Amino acid sequence: MVDFLVTKGKLVVRNGEPLIVVKGKESALSKEEFILWTSLHWNILNKDSLEAEFSRRMKKYGLYGDVSFEQTLSRLKTRGLVASKSDYLAADALYNLTKELYVVPLGTVNALKKAMMLGVMLINGVPFDKCRETMEDFNLNCLEKQIVVFSKRLKVSGAELIRISDKNLWDIKSEDDIVPLAYEEHEDMDSIGNFTRFSKDKNKVLEAIVNLYLKKQIVFE
Repeated sequence: MVDFLVTKGKLVVRNGEPLIVVKGKESALSKEEFILWTSLHWNILNKDSLEAEFSRRMKKYGLYGDVSFEQTLSRLKTRGLVASKSDYLAADALYNLTKELYVVPLGTVNALKKAMMLGVMLINGVPFDKCRETMEDFNLNCLEKQIVVFSKRLKVSGAELIRISDKNLWDIKSEDDIVPLAYEEHEDMDSIGNFTRFSKDKNKVLEAIVNLYLKKQIVFE
């Protein structure tokens, strides 16, 4: 079996304390939870890779927690701050992971911000090739831009985005219209993911969602 894990929510700092915000709810973190959550953030990892990164960071910062990796991960899952899914194939495990998660855009980086970031990196002595590679992470293709724009307007899951792409429903204006227009008669929010697994646009939409996450343009809820 292949397993994948991903973080939910976004990291904010309140009065010097790190908090994770998911659906408007703020959750404080223990030191072990903070190290594990940030080890996974902006990555999609299997359990072994996550444990290795968690252990590396704990050792780097000289931290020796009272709870194990397994206990910390279990608590983050229970609190809804980490999601995980598995399947026999990596592609299916990745689909299972994203189909029920909601896509929340953080906002694209415009040309002025990119220029400023490039200037700061050059001033700090970052090699130009590395600067160019970093800037390319902010370039979005047509579908990625479409998903960001749509998700800013309406809150939708990965499975719903696949169906919206299948039916070319990118002009939907209200969340009240998603179910009548995007769902088939026999589907509901719990079952739509079972059907979009076979959609014609599944692979390209799934790739776009994953790329947006890895490019730090979206978070999941």
